[in-house]
Amino acid sequence: MSNGQQQSLSNTSGTIFFSRTYDEALKLVVEAREYLLGPGKNAVRKLSNEASFFYATESLRLTTRLTESMSWLMFQRAVIEGEITPEEGQAEECHLQFQSVCLPEAEFDQPHLLPPGLMSLLDRSESLYRRISRLDQLSIENFQAT
Repeated sequence: MSNGQQQSLSNTSGTIFFSRTYDEALKLVVEAREYLLGPGKNAVRKLSNEASFFYATESLRLTTRLTESMSWLMFQRAVIEGEITPEEGQAEECHLQFQSVCLPEAEFDQPHLLPPGLMSLLDRSESLYRRISRLDQLSIENFQAT
């Protein structure tokens, strides 16, 4: 396989990987919106005051994770499409900003208080956010190495 073919294959796999991650994130955003406006809105009415507080806190964490993830993915897409330069894509606002909120040091220790639908969204959004956080760090390291 020639260098050009290897580069083309690498670009194709990177594009497929990016596209799948983007599609996964977008699907999760839509699912979270539908949940929070539908079943979640009904579920929170049945919760105790303490559980309602946790619901509000964790739903904010969920939306922050998803907003940060989509923002990062949109900046990456802009770099891939040539809409911004790789240098512009390394600006602070192009990286994850709220890791301390999105990935708290202490794990939520009372998941039984929250509806299963919210817990599922929280688990999947955390997994996505952790993956994007690793990719963000790799992109910083790769850019600095060039």
